[in-house]
Amino acid sequence: MTLLFLPEMMLSFLSVALLCLTLLKNQKSEKFLSNFMLLSGLLLMAGCLLSLNLTGSLFSNTYRVDLFSQGFKTITALAFLLTVLLAAEWNQIPKNRLVEFYLFLTTGALGMMMMASAVDVLSLFVAIELSAYSLYLLAALKVGSRNAESSVKYLIFGATTSGVALWGLSLVVGLTGSTSIAEILASPAALSGQPAFVIGLALFSLSLLFKLSGFPLQFWAPDVYESASTPAVSFIATASKAAAVTVLIRLFFISGMPAAFSMALGVLAFISMTLGNTAALLQTDVKRLLAYSSIAQAGYILVGLLSGSANGMSTAFFYAFAYVLMNSAAFLVLTLVAKSAGHDNPQISHFDGLAERSPFLALMLLLSLLSLAGIPPLIGFTGKWILFSSAMEKGHWFLVLWAVLNSVVSLFYYLTIVKHAYITKPKDTSPLEVPIRLRVAAIGLCAALVLMGIFPGYFISFAEHAVALGLIR
Repeated sequence: MTLLFLPEMMLSFLSVALLCLTLLKNQKSEKFLSNFMLLSGLLLMAGCLLSLNLTGSLFSNTYRVDLFSQGFKTITALAFLLTVLLAAEWNQIPKNRLVEFYLFLTTGALGMMMMASAVDVLSLFVAIELSAYSLYLLAALKVGSRNAESSVKYLIFGATTSGVALWGLSLVVGLTGSTSIAEILASPAALSGQPAFVIGLALFSLSLLFKLSGFPLQFWAPDVYESASTPAVSFIATASKAAAVTVLIRLFFISGMPAAFSMALGVLAFISMTLGNTAALLQTDVKRLLAYSSIAQAGYILVGLLSGSANGMSTAFFYAFAYVLMNSAAFLVLTLVAKSAGHDNPQISHFDGLAERSPFLALMLLLSLLSLAGIPPLIGFTGKWILFSSAMEKGHWFLVLWAVLNSVVSLFYYLTIVKHAYITKPKDTSPLEVPIRLRVAAIGLCAALVLMGIFPGYFISFAEHAVALGLIR
């Protein structure tokens, strides 16, 4: 049982340790704290890998451990580790609030891991709320009036969607008389014909759409991305999205997705792609640009989920992992450019001449942005190819065509940043140094973007096997 709950136990103990550290209020322990968190992140990754192939049920069958849940926990641990690395290098959090920053980062990761294993309505809702309120606080720690405004907006939107989700869950539980997801979805065909079930599922899905930053719950994303500290944004942009995909896969694969619900999801995917890419064309703040890019990426993920098949769900799994890698690589470069510029909101102009100042970072920026745009042979292209192929198999050809056209549009704003990095002459010609820790992480991310795009077979097979084992019976 200990190994089954190992990643969550490690995060729980880390949370208690950080909570105790908040009592010390020693501002001189910053270096110790960053090293302590780095070690904790590495141990967490090791714990997730150690428990990857374990299966079992905990807490009276309300919590399930299988390859599907452990796979997503490993993705969360990776996002956690990369965020810790970025925070140690550049973090606009006040020195006397660093411990709190790491505390909410840890509890947020814990909530997301619990989301992956929760197979009961109550445990799932508790996990969602734990991760959500941790992220609200994480985004609010940076000092500034603009940050306070965006944090309040994030909280209000999140609390509203939580209330709506709870309303939807009450409809579903009241209709079925059980809080067990397995029992609720024991006869999906019969439930799909009942309006109360469809409405309840739709209302609950809104809370996941909020985490995915998809339309119509995307309004918080640009402001939070712009105003929160860059490491916090990196975690919100990657781990939170992967957690939402985890729950959506479990629900949609089993429930069979009612026809009306599928049509509504298609409309939301269409608008998310269009709105995200169109708004991103107008941005000069790179963090806001990546926020609108994330809205478009949410649309692509929804297109894959629309298939409702095992193949579609496994491709969504693969693309969620790919998105964590692509976005983490982009935020790593963004963090170092922000540090060089001296403030946390670099404009596109701050990337001028990056290839002269740091050829390695310019290459990493190129790979991450081209991968987000879906250019072969990178992982983003492979992910979109299999994602759209699964949707085509179910007849969603119009949405796939629109997604491809949107990917072409996204090339314009991605290549605008690349043009500034490679063609525009820099005002500051001083070399941009990459610390050894981040250099190691950057090399690993670059290798993953290329190699997983060219040789994706093992990871696609892993995703297919994990989704097959993720069925709640």
